[in-house]
Amino acid sequence: MAEVKEVAFNINMGILIRAKYPPKKRAARAVKFIKAFVRRHARIPEEYEIKVRPELNELLWSRGAGNPPGKVRVRVVLDEDEKTAVIWPA
Repeated sequence: MAEVKEVAFNINMGILIRAKYPPKKRAARAVKFIKAFVRRHARIPEEYEIKVRPELNELLWSRGAGNPPGKVRVRVVLDEDEKTAVIWPA
């Protein structure tokens, strides 16, 4: 039987992304930041693959590369049989 767990997070990345990175790279860094945040806070092992759904990617890039949203609510679905974690917008 497939073991599936679901976790939700509110991620506040506003000042972190805007202070450290140049405008053209902020949305791309936001995706990497969310992946790292989810791996750390959901305690996902290194062998698990983390996938970002296109809906979340479109949300992060909706205002252009230089102005991603400061706060994002995400839902993480962990599938232990396939060793994947899928990040959805909540």
